[in-house]
Amino acid sequence: MKKVLYLFLILSVLLVGCATDTVDESSAPVSAESVSSEAESSAEETSSEESVPNFMETAPNVISTLDYENTGKMGDQDGPAFAVYSNIGYTGASAIMDVENMEIDTVMKGGKFINAYCFFGVDVYDDSGTWWQNCVDVGLCWSGRYGGWHLFYNMYEPLNEGTPTWYESRIKLPKDDIYEMSMTITEDNYATLTIKGQKTGKTDSVTLEVKGARADGKNTAMLFNVALDYPPDTKVDREGNPCEDWTEITLANSDKGLFFRNFHVWDLKLYKGETASDWTDDLSSAVSIWPDKAVEGFDYSPTQVGLFGGTEYVIDLDMNRE
Repeated sequence: MKKVLYLFLILSVLLVGCATDTVDESSAPVSAESVSSEAESSAEETSSEESVPNFMETAPNVISTLDYENTGKMGDQDGPAFAVYSNIGYTGASAIMDVENMEIDTVMKGGKFINAYCFFGVDVYDDSGTWWQNCVDVGLCWSGRYGGWHLFYNMYEPLNEGTPTWYESRIKLPKDDIYEMSMTITEDNYATLTIKGQKTGKTDSVTLEVKGARADGKNTAMLFNVALDYPPDTKVDREGNPCEDWTEITLANSDKGLFFRNFHVWDLKLYKGETASDWTDDLSSAVSIWPDKAVEGFDYSPTQVGLFGGTEYVIDLDMNRE
């Protein structure tokens, strides 16, 4: 009997110990120190969210689809876009781009997606500067269902017959960075674009053919462009039928959560050889958006741009009414 009682006492102690070890921590008292720590953490998260700057609010002048009519060239009309064209006589351009504070969503419910671009371009003219001959675009592309920035180029007419006119780098560049992008005509018929992250140091570059371009800049003008673009399966009208009308395509894809906002670009420069100049308004032949107010059918502004005298821009491409 004593032996049984002894075993019973030991078993009771063990059970008490096990119960103590498995107490649900969520039911345990919460200390004031713990509450304070959680509150501080929550405040930090809220503060972090609120600290993302709205660069458009600082712009001295803002243009949009509903109030701005282009007075010069606009070659990019296949999606909401902004473009600034330099005068002829330049051999390169550079800019600083904040992709860290941008907001972007290019995927619709159901999986269809559009693409985003930020690039420099070269327009090639004849030696008199009168007749357009050729062009290339080279810069950053945000493409695919999962997004991410990488280098691309697109050329109208290559120098060599076998050269691909489209290229996309396999190097994915981090989103949380600020990049310096520079492009220069290095010799007749060739240009190089380089991009470098100021925080991560991540780099990529590409050399491409620019048929007809002269290294002295006599027949070349620079372009800076930011745009959204439609893959084939999104090129439909509002009834869902295949379509090539850019206004109808944009309206058909409106209010589906697609946007590329708060894209801040500054320190734009133009180059003649080694000589750099701030890309001020007087060096531009046109500052253009698509759609502008001359394009009929829009009751909202897919494109809005903050202007800072030519050397700085804030671009909102937002295909949502609210």
